[in-house]
Amino acid sequence: MPASGRNDKLRWERVVMRHPGLALPRLQRLMRAQDPTLARAALLGAFFVLERWGRAAELQDELQAALAEARQSSALAEAAELAEAQGRLHYQRGDYAQACNAWSQTLDWAADDARASCLARIGLAHLCYAFGDWARGGRVLEQAERHYPRLATDAYLRAKIALNRAVSLRVTQGPQAAQPMLQEALAMAREAGHRDYQAEAIWHSARGARDSGEAAQALALARQALDLAQRSGYRWLQAQVALLLSELQSADAALGWAGQALALAEALQSRALQASAHGRLAELMREHGELGPSWHHQQQRQRLEATLNQGQLPARLEELARFDTLPEAGLSTNAALDQAIADLARLAEAARNITDLRDGEQLAAQAEAIARRLRLH
Repeated sequence: MPASGRNDKLRWERVVMRHPGLALPRLQRLMRAQDPTLARAALLGAFFVLERWGRAAELQDELQAALAEARQSSALAEAAELAEAQGRLHYQRGDYAQACNAWSQTLDWAADDARASCLARIGLAHLCYAFGDWARGGRVLEQAERHYPRLATDAYLRAKIALNRAVSLRVTQGPQAAQPMLQEALAMAREAGHRDYQAEAIWHSARGARDSGEAAQALALARQALDLAQRSGYRWLQAQVALLLSELQSADAALGWAGQALALAEALQSRALQASAHGRLAELMREHGELGPSWHHQQQRQRLEATLNQGQLPARLEELARFDTLPEAGLSTNAALDQAIADLARLAEAARNITDLRDGEQLAAQAEAIARRLRLH
């Protein structure tokens, strides 16, 4: 793309990011433009807005038609961008096999260093995480960073990648390990003017506080995330925060939040989110001694989870393996040790910033001791 065209596109992206409600009517008009390239670009912009509002399915037919036209006219770069958007739509619903196929098509059609390829790799990392393969997901995410040369100037994608790294770190290393990435994600989201990711970073921090036993801090952060998500119309996150609030509160308040999460999940047609909401309602009903409703919600949870292609897990992971070109086995023992030492050093530095200095210094000393033992190998 010529520099002038790329600059115009970036200006449009900033407007869509910061003022989606103002941009959407203009984008919808441009979707009917005679110039097919302009019409397809407007369609992608409108999809970006409606996806944030939980209404991406409204454009499913238009995406499919535009993809077919782009392929027919050999506009493969545009076809790749449309396929990447389709992958996000499939993923949100829990159609993981279709999402994998769509993102695979993106990588087949786009240049390796294209932004669409970076987005597709991030999507494939999501799939690895959904199947519990955190190591492979991390390596696919690393490829997304390595192959996209303009990442340093793309605050939106840097926020997206930092959020995904934080999710992996929280699960594999604990909530404290995720905090530096969450702070980076929050800073990049603010730079991009993307309130959705600002809210998401705060929600992840709330989950980390919950995991660390800091209930009051978790509740305050969850309310902050919910307020920002509501003001930006980010319904997926509203549902996730409602689930978190149902864990942080009790009695009728917890039931109310879980019910809100379920209603939002159903409106979004997100089977994974519906399953989580039914699971939470089953727990709460059981605690209230309402065994009949509890059994109903548990059955609903199991039914929804059965539709998420979990039975095809080995085949799905085998498909994803072809995108993992940085296999863990390829790392030398020394490289793995060096990485572990570096991670522990960062942990020690983070520990020194803990409010309670006695706890922080003790944790730092433990981490540095482990690092010294590793150096002996």
